[in-house]
Amino acid sequence: MTATAQPRDFVGYGANPPQFTWPNGTRLAVNFVVNYEEGAERNGLDGDPDQEHLVEAKYDVPDGERELFAESTFEYGSRVGIWRLLEGLDDHGVVPTVFACGLALERNVPVAEAFVQRGCDIVGHGYRWVPHTGMTREQEKRNITDCVTSLERLTGATVRGWFTRPPNTANTRSLLAECGLGYDAGSVSDDLPYYEPVDGSPFLVVPYSLDVNDTKFFKGQFFTADDFARYALDCFETLLAESVKRPRLMSIGLHPRIIGRPARMAGLLRVLDRIAGHDGVWITGRDEIANFWRGAFPAGQPDHGRDEG
Repeated sequence: MTATAQPRDFVGYGANPPQFTWPNGTRLAVNFVVNYEEGAERNGLDGDPDQEHLVEAKYDVPDGERELFAESTFEYGSRVGIWRLLEGLDDHGVVPTVFACGLALERNVPVAEAFVQRGCDIVGHGYRWVPHTGMTREQEKRNITDCVTSLERLTGATVRGWFTRPPNTANTRSLLAECGLGYDAGSVSDDLPYYEPVDGSPFLVVPYSLDVNDTKFFKGQFFTADDFARYALDCFETLLAESVKRPRLMSIGLHPRIIGRPARMAGLLRVLDRIAGHDGVWITGRDEIANFWRGAFPAGQPDHGRDEG
């Protein structure tokens, strides 16, 4: 079966998700994710023919010219926002997962060192922060391997997981398996991890979230700190209540240049005040979630509610 012919799974766990508890008897796992992309985005200085389009405000410039105002929003994230974000997480005892672009960390080594000092798990997010659509299989593989090589050199940590800037491609998971990576976060299709058949073998997917995610500020779906806090806490309270009957996983996506702005950071602090230290919640890294899942549900066993091929 070719990659483009990979079947879709509309059933998943259905009405019978696996019954288990997360570590220490908890029923809800929460993963805070810091996306560190600043300096890896599209830019003419790096040979890109077009400007980055996922920005706070769009200003047109002639072809071939730099859009310096947009550039400055990314620089705010690397110069100020990341430190405000890390301090807020530190104050609540939260160690985040980092979806990291290799080039971004190469251009700000103190940030890489800060992630290492905190014990963050590092997930590959591309050498450049660019979609992989339109790339050949070999080009996509090169972006994956360049990213992993760069991150492991900068952090000394083994990169086990991956998240392509959406959209990922029909080749992505096959390439991740080929490159020795252990799981993909490029899905929003479930509230629990699951295995998907990739090249005849089960491959672990640890789903992410694009709705509990500060990019909605840039997309005009959030405006105030209360918008973010209310949405995130509504998700938390719903999943916490559901977890009495069935365990759940919650992801919270953050970006230094977005949530790191003072007025937005206030909303994240409200979320942290509610979630951090909650006795019934396991706040953890994505690598730990993947490790737990493999231990509790080894690949190839038939009781995951998925067809593992």
